[in-house]
Amino acid sequence: MPLLEIEKGFRDAALRGGNILLTKFLSDMKDTAPICPDCAIQTPMKKLGIRSKNIVSLLGEGTFSRMYFGCKCGHHSLPKDELLDIENTSFTPGVRRVVSQLAACDSFERSSATLEEVCGIYVCAKDVERIAEAAGADIETEKARQIEEAFSLYKEEQPVGLSIPVMYIEYDGTGVPVMKRETSGRKGKQEDGTAKTREAKLGCIFTQTGVNEKGEPIRDKNSTTYFGAIETSGEFGRRLYMEAVQRGMLSAVKVVVLGDGAKWIWIQADEHFPEAIQIVDLYHAKEHICDYIKYTFSDNDTRESKKEAWVALLEEGNIQELITEMTQYAGNSEEAQEELEREVNYFKENAKRMQYAEFKKQGLFVGSGVIEAGCKNVIGKRLKQSGMHWSVRGANAIIALRCTILSGKFNLFKAKKNQRNHKTIA
Repeated sequence: MPLLEIEKGFRDAALRGGNILLTKFLSDMKDTAPICPDCAIQTPMKKLGIRSKNIVSLLGEGTFSRMYFGCKCGHHSLPKDELLDIENTSFTPGVRRVVSQLAACDSFERSSATLEEVCGIYVCAKDVERIAEAAGADIETEKARQIEEAFSLYKEEQPVGLSIPVMYIEYDGTGVPVMKRETSGRKGKQEDGTAKTREAKLGCIFTQTGVNEKGEPIRDKNSTTYFGAIETSGEFGRRLYMEAVQRGMLSAVKVVVLGDGAKWIWIQADEHFPEAIQIVDLYHAKEHICDYIKYTFSDNDTRESKKEAWVALLEEGNIQELITEMTQYAGNSEEAQEELEREVNYFKENAKRMQYAEFKKQGLFVGSGVIEAGCKNVIGKRLKQSGMHWSVRGANAIIALRCTILSGKFNLFKAKKNQRNHKTIA
């Protein structure tokens, strides 16, 4: 017999034995009569008998018993379910945790298959979806509470000491394929003017303590956290502020907002981070120079010489001189001229955010590569797989779950939830 089959046999036997012990342990746990929450008179509810419950744990499927309580007012309770965090579900916290982590990384179908292969537990793809989206929804509920708390309390607080040398806040948008009903009435980039995607806004925060021997900035190890959702820019701005405050923005010496030239980015920066240093991503700015040159010059040698000269002006922060150079040329068509004017306006509107020589002198990052990579890794890698079409609710749940896991906060979130559950029982 192959060793693989022997291993699986021993694993299954160990799971069966452990499952018997677990269900017996759960059945033997003492049930305490709860106080009816609906009655003015605080008296314990009466025992109405024993009820069995089927569960799926990390040890497999099993059944345990618990006491059923009732009150004369009609309220009923199964306190052991609440204590064990299995109200209205047959999946234990351990199973839900593993399923959530798998589903945050891969499709629901493959997550189901991986769980069965690795753990010997079968959870169908639809249940994987339900569990993962419920976990993400819990995270979003907690985020909403934190946002309200941030705007009701934190803005009144003053920083106590200065402990973070530089904090960076980066954010951007990326399209997520959604179901047709989610794009009803929305304009898009399709030939008929319709949309197939909704924009997910993703943000990240990281810190910088110092520079290397060349004077180049170094991102602090394990300091990057992510957050995001399909929501309006105003809603996302509130999320931005809450996340920044939680990361210690009020005690940062410098706060830097880094992004591309999208207007909504800087509207939110002005509103929520008015004292921050604003920097337009240098590489996006270079792309705009290349686009301008493409519409203006046809000769390759001229294009290369202009690119070299204009990029040098850009990196030196001589934006006014760059604009003067650019406005000397006209497009060869009305469409081209409109494009040139848009490009020139891009540099006019962002001139203060393009003082790259000064920013580099301060040892600051001038590229938004972290959020660019985040859009691909956090959003694209999971939500843009072939054939996927999301509801906004489902996409936001997975985005919340994925951001929490990749930020290293999943254990913290589960711990806080458990603390709240036990406080409720007490």
